[in-house]
Amino acid sequence: MNQKVCFVAMGFGKKMDYQNSKEVDLDRIYTNVIKPLFEEEFSGYKLIRADEISGSSVIDVSMYALLLNADLVIADITTLNPNAIYELGVRHAVRPFSTIIMAQADSKIPFDLSHSRYLMYDEIGEVLDECEANKIKDALKGFIDTSEYGAVDSPMYTYLPETEPPKISDQEYNRLIKKAEASNDTITKLLTKAKESMRKSDFRTAIASWKNLKKVLPNNDYVVQQLALSTYKSKHPNETKALEKALELIKELNPEKSLDLETLGITGAIYKNLYRLNNNFDYLDDAIENYRKGFIIKQDYYNGENYANCLAMKTQKSDITEKDREYLIYESKKAYSDVISIIKSSLDDGEENYWMYATLSIAYFYLGDEEKYLQYQRDFYNETDVEWEKNSYKKTLEEIGLLNSQQHI
Repeated sequence: MNQKVCFVAMGFGKKMDYQNSKEVDLDRIYTNVIKPLFEEEFSGYKLIRADEISGSSVIDVSMYALLLNADLVIADITTLNPNAIYELGVRHAVRPFSTIIMAQADSKIPFDLSHSRYLMYDEIGEVLDECEANKIKDALKGFIDTSEYGAVDSPMYTYLPETEPPKISDQEYNRLIKKAEASNDTITKLLTKAKESMRKSDFRTAIASWKNLKKVLPNNDYVVQQLALSTYKSKHPNETKALEKALELIKELNPEKSLDLETLGITGAIYKNLYRLNNNFDYLDDAIENYRKGFIIKQDYYNGENYANCLAMKTQKSDITEKDREYLIYESKKAYSDVISIIKSSLDDGEENYWMYATLSIAYFYLGDEEKYLQYQRDFYNETDVEWEKNSYKKTLEEIGLLNSQQHI
């Protein structure tokens, strides 16, 4: 094989970083840094990401072949993704050199890797802008240039320099690479199709893609989360059945014990929509509990906004005491105020996301600040053309408007 190969070992999608109690979108580093860098500066390499190896019948064999023979391996161990850590360990065991370790700066590097050289990059937040991406590209370019000198970077071969690494024939290696490339049903293609279908509000097509991904990656939390989200958004064959199926799916992730913000947020949304359909306050209490936990864990603005919204909804319960009703109104206002502070702090730190604008608009609407409500509504509408996102925002506004008029606030 004349073309060099770089194998990228990293997770994909949003992963929970439990050490720092936050979510990290691992796709941003790959799509905004690694992939464009190789296209621009290292076109002599064929870039293969771990999740681009086709289905389960090929993935193990191809992965080991790549870890053994790839000219370069880049392992991003942010969130200490178990697969990436394992693949890095295999690489260090079978190849003395040309391995690069990357991680977000707040990652806690395991002791056994603490003496290795690794590239640390600043926390990327919810958005990775061009300036930040270019900084990481420049650093990674330096690491790649250095790797081509063939200096030993594996701890095993550093301390056991006489060890002979295993080998695979060029013929077998080339055969396995071609087999991996030949498949049209790669995880990346399915993932791209699923995300694009969701953006177009074509949730039934998205469901099919997420189901196929679940067959290949049966234990991947992100896939289950997105399948559950697409399922309840599809409203097929009807809204109630779609929500019940989505609840069944998300329960695979044990939300009662989970600390994953995405799992808690989606579970809360399912229960909230079940309440909207059935007016059963038991569902609303379940929604409040999930959103509350997500809000407490990381002061997450999405969970916080929905926690406040559900508290306000509960004021409509027919047998509620006036004292409890006043407390719910007070607590919902406090939660909305806290959410505003959280988002403003994130914006000051350079983080920006159009859902922040939607949340600020809703919070100010509830608190009666019409000028800021309209300001952030414009910002939100200017940043998204996804119809279901706008509809979700409008539905929340309608509910809050009704609650405001009934509460006389």
